[in-house]
Amino acid sequence: MIRQRSIATPQQFSFSFNPASQIRGARACNLPQQIGTGPYRIPRWYYNSARMRCELFYWSGCCANGNNFPSIHNCQKLCEVDPCKQDLDQGHGNARQTRYYFNKYSRACEQFNYRGINGNRNNFESLQQCQQQCSEVLGPCAYGSSTPQKPCFDNGACDANQFCHIGLSLLTTVCCNRSPSGDRCHQMLNIGLGNAFLRRWYFNVNTEHCEPFIYRGLQGNENNFLSQKDCQMSCFVNPCAAGEPYQIQGNIIQCSPAKPSICPPGHYCHIGAELQTTVCCPNLGGNACEQQMDQGQGHYQLQRWYWNVANQRCIPFVYAGLKGTQNNFLNQETCERTCHIFENPCVSGKPQQGMNNRPLSCNSNNNCAASYWCHIGAIPQTTVCCPGRVDKSIACQLSLAIGDGGANLQRWYFNSNIHQCMPFTYGGLHGNQNNFLTQQQCEQSCPVFVNPCALGEAQIGQSGRLQLCISHNQCANGYWCHIGAVSQTTVCCPGRAQGYAVCLQSMTEGRGDASLQRWYYDVNTRQCLPFTYHGLMGNQNNFISKQQCQLTCLAYVNVCPRGVPLLEMSTNQPRLCTFGTNSCGPNYWCHLGLVPNEYQCCPGAETNLAACKMPFSTGVKGAPAPSANRWYYDIATLTCKMFEYNGRKGNQNNFITEADCADTCKVFLNPCNRSISLPPQTCSGLRECPIGTYCHYGSTSETTICCPSEGNRCEQPMSSGTGNEALRRWYYNTQKGICEMFMYNGLHGNANNFLTKENCEIACKINPCQPFITSNGIYQTCVASSLHINSCPNGYWCNPGSNSLTTICCPGAVNDPCNLPMITGEGNEELERYYYDPMTGTCRVFIYQGMKGNQNNFLSQIACQLRCRPSENPCIGQPATNTAGQILFCSAINKEVCPVNFWCHVGATPETTVCCPGATNPCSVPLSPGSGNANLSRWYYSSNNRECLPFQYNGIRGNQNNFLSQTQCSRTCPEGGVLFQYLGNYPSVGKFAQDGKEKQSAEAKCLQYRLFLFTWK
Repeated sequence: MIRQRSIATPQQFSFSFNPASQIRGARACNLPQQIGTGPYRIPRWYYNSARMRCELFYWSGCCANGNNFPSIHNCQKLCEVDPCKQDLDQGHGNARQTRYYFNKYSRACEQFNYRGINGNRNNFESLQQCQQQCSEVLGPCAYGSSTPQKPCFDNGACDANQFCHIGLSLLTTVCCNRSPSGDRCHQMLNIGLGNAFLRRWYFNVNTEHCEPFIYRGLQGNENNFLSQKDCQMSCFVNPCAAGEPYQIQGNIIQCSPAKPSICPPGHYCHIGAELQTTVCCPNLGGNACEQQMDQGQGHYQLQRWYWNVANQRCIPFVYAGLKGTQNNFLNQETCERTCHIFENPCVSGKPQQGMNNRPLSCNSNNNCAASYWCHIGAIPQTTVCCPGRVDKSIACQLSLAIGDGGANLQRWYFNSNIHQCMPFTYGGLHGNQNNFLTQQQCEQSCPVFVNPCALGEAQIGQSGRLQLCISHNQCANGYWCHIGAVSQTTVCCPGRAQGYAVCLQSMTEGRGDASLQRWYYDVNTRQCLPFTYHGLMGNQNNFISKQQCQLTCLAYVNVCPRGVPLLEMSTNQPRLCTFGTNSCGPNYWCHLGLVPNEYQCCPGAETNLAACKMPFSTGVKGAPAPSANRWYYDIATLTCKMFEYNGRKGNQNNFITEADCADTCKVFLNPCNRSISLPPQTCSGLRECPIGTYCHYGSTSETTICCPSEGNRCEQPMSSGTGNEALRRWYYNTQKGICEMFMYNGLHGNANNFLTKENCEIACKINPCQPFITSNGIYQTCVASSLHINSCPNGYWCNPGSNSLTTICCPGAVNDPCNLPMITGEGNEELERYYYDPMTGTCRVFIYQGMKGNQNNFLSQIACQLRCRPSENPCIGQPATNTAGQILFCSAINKEVCPVNFWCHVGATPETTVCCPGATNPCSVPLSPGSGNANLSRWYYSSNNRECLPFQYNGIRGNQNNFLSQTQCSRTCPEGGVLFQYLGNYPSVGKFAQDGKEKQSAEAKCLQYRLFLFTWK
């Protein structure tokens, strides 16, 4: 285990206690832990009496008791020691208390007088307590009982929480419990008890050295070693200034001055005062010779040497043994060999340093860093990388530097005045980069002058040097400026041509190794064209740029597919134009190039007349711009389509935007949702569309064409379409079953689109009635079944249409549909249905046209029969009917609805309460119980007894002498009277003349049918 050297930390907080308020001495060890109430976290130690050891806690800084120690040593010194091993301490004070202490020498408990204050823990109130705590037989272990049955010779034989106590004999060499204070090397010196005198070693944490002591043989701790080596191996001190020593599988690697290379990369051999501190430490970074001298830490005085950077020499110093830097050498020779003295050959700055902290050696191949150049000296020590590297072109312009030193080295330098390499003698030090080993090397690095002129020698200036130039104006008469690959070939050459003669010279690539992009004028094409110039022996038809060529020689590019462009009279250059402005004039059209100067007027028909009939042309490449997207008119599809134009030689069917194309050529805009075959088929109210299509009515005749159908138009959803129009249209709302208005945008709608509401209703006449509308505006559909189940709201009935759109809830429901007349309805359907014929009492088939029927309409004969079961005629004879042929019903309170010669037969059900024939006086007809099984309580008038009597009526086929109550009977047929005459139903009764006309009084009306004249007996 590696232990760092203990370093004292300054106290950050200072607190003081009132001694009067604290319990001091050994009694404090029995006090409980008290954290306090302050705001801080200060590490302190207290004695845990339950565990019998000192433990760490964090004190708040305020309000503690005496069981509070600044260090574990203070706590252990007072509390953790075995009281049986403490000497007698009577304390101080005036008290005289009888106590007992254990005499560790006599091994017996003895009495003493305790003075009451302080003292130590070897203080018992009774002899029994003393004898229980301190055994008179002394064992070898300081903590807990020994294990004599398990002898040991090293710690490997003991449990994890034990160590091997090496005593005087095998009996005391046993496994003992470890001290609760932790690390053995930090335990205090314990000489133990007993009579033995054993030479041992312990680790002194203050001096960080292993020191000898005499062990008494018993009750010691782990900081007890048989030899100094064992102590040093167990309690190792880290000598490294930073990091940990290098280890392999947990073992520290030892190095030595003779074998420093045993340390791996990134480490160096720290030479300590002894073997244990001579280890591989991590590098501290940078050059060891440039690190500061550090005397280190420790108690040694080792004579060492360090390199003084300022004085550039090795100086002795005293090393303390630990924590030093790498600038630490055993002797002066090693120091100077590592940080050797050399004469710097560089004219400025220091040479580049290598891995060994020495100047980096180099060679003519220049294996130096990017900012260094290789100085070739007389010896290897002066052949190093010097700072200040410049480019070759600049190096060749440097002045001659013969340097310093006593060497006589044959070298070459470049003379920039005459552009030649010349020999010189170099002194070996402080030269520059214009210094070459051979003439060949010099000429390869620096451009030796080569005459670039084709017609003679270059011009020599007044200074005797070549006349360099950048334009013809810098040259003498008869000379022109030849622009070469380098400044040395950019000189004034003889044979200058004047004016347009330059443009008539042929293109000359010249000679040399250069590859220069240049331009020349081609008299045949009247264009400036590129070529590659090799740098020497050219002529004046040689331009740096195309613009320079065009300024000198009038040139233009012919972009027309046929003929030449229209030229301006003043410049003899093509006339530039713009699309749509007719800037070219008659018989010319505007070619739209990729760059502005290729918008030229080409011969041919104008664009707006000829373009729409031409096929598109991609043209040819050559423009100084990449190909671009353009638009052309496709006469086959009547649409504008995109294509990629190469830039030149196209035709008139070429537009920059789709809008330009559409403005020039008549583009067909398909208003349909689907594609159609061209040409489109127009339509109108008089011109119908073929099967499978419908007439789409747009805002113009071009958009009023036949479009493909997409199913039943009335079932399609409303579609506003696309476009910018606002057309008032109608569509059929399948949810509401009505035609509604909407605004159509003009394009891409569907067939559910009508010009008028009438057209919509004619095409989608599927509403059989005014249906029931729900709260959300949707009409109520229903289910027409064979069972008599009404799925509609009250007052509505389910019309059984041919589909879900016509099977809806219609108003006007009746309770008994069986007496309704048969109605075939309206529409184009042919639906087989059944109705009930009340005259025959049977269900009969009929053909329903799908709409505008009534409830007497059943899906099957069974459904009809279940709803309208034929009933027996309650009358003797046929009941009365209305003008529609329906049976005339009546009621007990509304008998007057029956016509003349009919009376109201009140049966058991409303179906049998009808108007039956018979005009006989009810009081004069005999009793008739009728037929059936109704068993109705009724009354009749007995003409024999002249009184009303009860009877049971069977429900049908009775006569008029049938009353619901005795009162009704006696009111009609008075009991006990003589009936003289029945005057009912005679028209003459109650009439009288007034002004020559017959009038009927109100009284006569009341007596018209039931007036009897009688007298009492």
